[in-house]
Amino acid sequence: MDPNEKSFKGAAVKSNRKRKTPDFDDLDGGSYAKPPRKAIKTDQIKEVKHVLKKKDTLKTKKVSSRSAVKLDDCDDSSDNKNDNIFILWDEAEMLSNTGKIPQKLAENFIKLVNEGCTLPFIARYRKAAVDNLMPDKLQDLYDNYQNVSQLKKKVKAVLETLKKTKKLTPEIEKSILNARNLSELDLVYAPLKSHSLSLAERARNLGLEPHAIKALNGDFIDLKMLCSDDEDLSSTDIVDGHITHIVADIIHKDTRVLEQMRSLKDETRFTIQSSRTKSSTKDKKDEKSAKIDSKSDPETYKLYFEWKCPSHFIKPHQTLALNRGEDEKILSVKVVIPDWFYNKMERFCLSLWKSSYWVRKGLGDAYNRLIKPWLSRQVRSDLTVQAHKEAVKTFINNLEKYLLTEPVKNRIIVGLDPGFKAGCKVGIINANGDKLEACTIHPDLRQVRHNDIAAKQLKDLLEKYKVELIGLGNGTACRETELWLKGHHLSDNIPIVIVPEQGASIYSISKEAQKEHPNMDPNLISALSIARRVLDPLGELIKVDPKNLGVGLYQHDVPPKMLESALDCAVEKVVSLVGVDINTASQAMLRRISGLNEGRAKKIIAYRQEKGGFKSRAEILKVPGVGKITFQQCAGFLKVLGGNEPLDSTIIHPESYDIAKSFAKKIGVNIKDLTLPHFPATVESKAETVDIEKTSKDLDTDVCTLELIINAFKQKSYEDNVITFCRPVYSLAVQAKDQIQEGMTLTGVVRNVVPFGCFVDCGVGENGLIHRKNLGNSMTPKLGDRVSVKVIPSMKANKLQLKLEKILD
Repeated sequence: MDPNEKSFKGAAVKSNRKRKTPDFDDLDGGSYAKPPRKAIKTDQIKEVKHVLKKKDTLKTKKVSSRSAVKLDDCDDSSDNKNDNIFILWDEAEMLSNTGKIPQKLAENFIKLVNEGCTLPFIARYRKAAVDNLMPDKLQDLYDNYQNVSQLKKKVKAVLETLKKTKKLTPEIEKSILNARNLSELDLVYAPLKSHSLSLAERARNLGLEPHAIKALNGDFIDLKMLCSDDEDLSSTDIVDGHITHIVADIIHKDTRVLEQMRSLKDETRFTIQSSRTKSSTKDKKDEKSAKIDSKSDPETYKLYFEWKCPSHFIKPHQTLALNRGEDEKILSVKVVIPDWFYNKMERFCLSLWKSSYWVRKGLGDAYNRLIKPWLSRQVRSDLTVQAHKEAVKTFINNLEKYLLTEPVKNRIIVGLDPGFKAGCKVGIINANGDKLEACTIHPDLRQVRHNDIAAKQLKDLLEKYKVELIGLGNGTACRETELWLKGHHLSDNIPIVIVPEQGASIYSISKEAQKEHPNMDPNLISALSIARRVLDPLGELIKVDPKNLGVGLYQHDVPPKMLESALDCAVEKVVSLVGVDINTASQAMLRRISGLNEGRAKKIIAYRQEKGGFKSRAEILKVPGVGKITFQQCAGFLKVLGGNEPLDSTIIHPESYDIAKSFAKKIGVNIKDLTLPHFPATVESKAETVDIEKTSKDLDTDVCTLELIINAFKQKSYEDNVITFCRPVYSLAVQAKDQIQEGMTLTGVVRNVVPFGCFVDCGVGENGLIHRKNLGNSMTPKLGDRVSVKVIPSMKANKLQLKLEKILD
C-alpha cells in the first residue's frame, strides 16, 4: 500500500471510532478498517436503511473540518432535504497526498489561492508559506488542486443525480464518497449512468438481493425454490445469472475491494501492445475514401505495427503516437494485464466473504465486464495524462527560454522578411520600437547583378536611417537573402541576426496588429515584428499565440484547454518575473501581469494617458477597477522609474517598504542612493556580515522576504537576477541545401528542445534533428544555443540528421 494511503486509513478508522451511532462506514467495519468476517444479515441491512432514512433518530457527532468535508444532502429519501453528507477527506488532505507534500503546506497553498493570489505572486512574495517551492512545482501543485476540486464537484453532482433517479443506496453512496480520483468514481458510477436498468438492478427488482447477500455470506440458497412462472425467473440458470450479477455488483463497489484494486494497480507492471488494423491495410480506391479512413500515411506508424513495451518504460512521445494512430484507425492498442492481478484479487475477496463459490463466480463476472475494462482505461489514461504533462512541460520550458531571449537595446534595426516572388519586406524601427519606414523591395536572389535596383534601394534606406543591425527572418529565401546582402556588401559594417519568424505572419493579420498599425499591409507588419523581436523579444513575442511559435512537442495531441491554460500561465510567469515599466508597457504586456487582465490593462493605459504617467506605485490604486487585492497581486511586478519613491523601481513589494527602509538603516545605507551606480556594491559588502535569520526576527519578517530585499538592493539598474537570458545568435556562413553532404560540419541554432533530442536551424530551409543518442557526452543544448554539428546518414529521405560536435560560445 502506498504510504500516503495509509494516512487515509488511519484517519478513517480514527473517525469511525469517535462516532456513537452507525454510519456508512460502520456497516462493514470502516472504509479502510480490517474487514469483518461476520456475515451481514438481511434484516440488519433493512434496519440500517431504516435508520438512515430518518435523520431525527441519528445524533451524529460533529466532525472536524480538517477530517471531513460537508456536501449538500444527496440521500435517496425525499423528505430529508437538509441532511449533510461527510466525505472522509478534505481538499488539503487530498492535495497533501496527491502532491506528496506536508498537509500544512497544502493548507497554506489552498488558502493563498482562495484569497486570489496568483502563482507568480506566491513564488516571489509568499515563499515562506509554501516552503520555497519553485514556480514549476507550484504549477504542478495548482494542477493537482484543480483535479481535487474537480473530483469534489463531480462527487456532489453524481450523488445528486443518483438521488433524483432513485438509484442511490447507502452502499453506492459509501463507494462514491471513498473514490480517490475521477476514474474510481467512474468505475462505480458508469453502470448507473444509463436510464435503462443495469443487470444488477434488474435482478434486485426481482427481489433477489437478500438471497444474493445470504449466498455471498455462505448460507445455502435453493435456486429451484426461487424459480417461478415469471419469464425472468423461469429456470435455475436464469436465476443463477441474476444472483451472479448482484454478487458482482456488491464486490466491485465494495470500498475495501476498491482500495485493494488501487493498491494492486500501483504494484502491477502492465504491457502495452500495438498492431496494425486490418482496415489500414486495404488499398484506398480513391482520394476521398483515403481522407475518410485516415489522416496520415500508415507507414508513419510502421514502428508500432508489431510493438509491445512495459507501461513503465513507455516514453511520452510514444504514448501520443499510439493514441494518434489509434484515433486514425491505423493502430490497434491493447493493455495486457498479468494473470496474478486477478489471482490476488480473488484471494483478497475470499477473505471478505464466506462463500468461495459465489465469490469466484461474482468476481469473475465483475472482472470481465467491469474491472478489466476499467483497468485498461485507467492505465491508458494515466499514460496519456503523463504524456500530456510532458508535452506541455516541454512546450513551456522552450517558450520561457524563447521569451527570455536577451534584447538588443538602443539600436536602429531593420527587419527583413525575405521571399522570392512576393519580394523582401523591409521594416525599420528606432530605438523605442517606433516605425521609421516600411516597404517592399524585389531583389534578384538568383544571381548577383551590379545594377540591382533593390540593392540600391536598401542601401539608401540603411544610410538614411543609420541602421545598426539587420534582423533577417529565417523562413523562405533566408540564406539566399543573406548571400545577396553579402554579395552587394550591404552587411559589411552591419551585423546580421537570424530571427525565428514563426508566428510573425499570423500576428500580422491579427486584430491586435491592425489596431497597432491601422490600414497597413500585413506583410509589412510582419517585417516590423521581426525587427522588434530583436529589440524587445518579450514585448513582441507575447503578442503571438504561443502555439504558433514553433517550440512545442505534439501540441495538436494535447487538449486545447489544457495547453492554452498552461501557456497563459507560463507567459504570465515570465512577464511578471521580469517586470515592466508601467509608464511604457504595452497593453499586451500589461494584461499578462499577475492580477491584471485585458480590461484592467486598458484602464491603466487610459489613466496613464490622461494623467501623463504614474508617479508612484500607490497611484495604481486610483485606476478604476483596481482594488486592494488586485493592487497586492500586481504592484510588485509594475515598476515606476524616476518617481519620488526609489523602492518603486525595484522588485520589493510595497507591503515590505517599511522593512526595506529599516534594513537599509540597519546596514547604514541611504535608500535615496538606490539608483546610483555604487549602491549595489556597497550593499553587497555590508550584507556579507549580516545574520539573515537574526535580522529577519529583529525586523519582524521572514527570511525569504529579507533575502528578496537584499537581492533587490544588490541588483544593478535594469538587471533582473531571477532570469538568466539567452544570447542573441549572429549568423555564420552556412552552406546552401543542395551543397550539404554527409560528414560535413555545419553551424546552427537550436530552435526546439524535445525529450528525444533537439532541432537545429542550420539555415537550409528545414531544421535538422540531433537525436538524443547523437548528443554524445555533452550536455543537452538549450533553446537558442549556437552549435557545431556534423551531418550523418538519415533513415528517412530528405530529413536532415545531425550529430552534436560542440556547443559554441
